[in-house]
Parts: sequence; C-alpha cells; structure tokens
Amino acid sequence: MRSGTVIGVGASLGNWLGSEIARTLGDAFGLPVTVINDANAAALGEQRYGRARGMENVLVVTVGTGVGGGIIENGRLIEGRRGIGGEIGHFSIKFDGEPCPCGNRGCFERYGSTGALVRRFTGDPVLLEALGVPAEDVDGKVIFAHLGHPAVAAAVSAWIDCIAAGIVSLIHVFNPEIVLVGGGISREEEHFIRPLRERVLSRAMAQFAKNLSVEAAALGNTAGLLGACAYFRQVHGEG
Repeated sequence: MRSGTVIGVGASLGNWLGSEIARTLGDAFGLPVTVINDANAAALGEQRYGRARGMENVLVVTVGTGVGGGIIENGRLIEGRRGIGGEIGHFSIKFDGEPCPCGNRGCFERYGSTGALVRRFTGDPVLLEALGVPAEDVDGKVIFAHLGHPAVAAAVSAWIDCIAAGIVSLIHVFNPEIVLVGGGISREEEHFIRPLRERVLSRAMAQFAKNLSVEAAALGNTAGLLGACAYFRQVHGEG
C-alpha cells in the first residue's frame, strides 16, 4: 500500500489487485498521489476533523457489510510494515468459529458486521418469519424496525454482544481514550450505540474503561475523504 500498489482487496474488487494506482494517477495528472486503506482513512478523518478531534489514542470500528476500522496511537495512524495495519475485521473472536473468506476462522466480521446480522435472519426460518419479508429484502433497517418482536430483539442483542467482545479485546490491546463506531447502523443510538457502550464499559478491565468514551462516529461518508486529504498532507509534510 505504501508503494501505491493495491495488495489486498475484497472478493468483489479482485480485478484491482496489483493495480499501481499511485503511478497510474500520477502519470495521468502530473500530480503527487498517496494511497491509503479506506477504513484507515476514515479513522484519520474522525481524529483530525470529527468526534475524536484533538485526541491522541483513538479506535474507530466501522460496522457494515464487513468490519473495518483504524487505530490512532499517540497521534499517529498505525499502518504496520506494509501500510496495511489495523485490519481489525480479521482477528478471531472464536478460534473454532465460522470460516472466513480470508482463510481464517471466527473473524470479528463474521460475527460483528451488519452482514453477519443479516445472515442470522436469512439463515433462520423462525427469525425470517418474524420479520415478515423475503430474505432478499432483509437489511439492518428492516431488522431494527422489528425489535418489538422478542426473537428479533434477542438475535440483535446476541449480535451486539459479539461486537462488544471484539471491541473489548481491542481496547485491552490499544488502550484508547475513545472508541468511535461508524457505519449506517451507528445512527441507532438507543437500540445500538447505547447498549453497545454499556456492554463495552462493563466488560473492559476497570483501568481500561476509566474515562473511556464509546460514541457513534460523526462524519459519515465524508470521513474517508477527509482522512485521505489529511494523510496526503501528512505524507508530504504539510501538517
């Protein structure tokens, strides 16, 4: 990634693998180009311009089709040796769990993504019947609209438990001052962010939970763009 070459993509973007984006765009426009992972860019955007502005130790978790995110430690984005550090969707929360397309088992995103929540319902006839919609119409919005049904509420609660488990493990490794949760589902303050916050703060070790904030991310779809701009300025020594 630091070389400006795509070295890892999701299955739907496989044809981008190996693309020399920085060189191609640089040659086309005659301008300097930097390349950054989208989830890392979103984390940097939130730390520079969003809800974590001015904070030095930030964990951003984006809940969507998968789980993405980024980690700011002592004011700097964790990138790792090849610029791909912070791949939080692919650490295991269940060592003998579901196979993941990455080749591992029990990855965080197999249990904590909105995609995982949808699979809970589309794979369970009883839950699907509770929603009263065809499997192809099930999404997070439909599920949260049916929380009055006990079986739906129980399934969502179990899913939030999975997300809390992953976040608590990350907190114990990185000791952030704030955890920001992004993705469309983060707009559900009462039924998602609040119970997630309560579980994370009650399960993290006391010294890690002390003065820790767990909030919804603020910038939405603009976080990645703002973070990419901030990264460019950082790489080129402009702040």
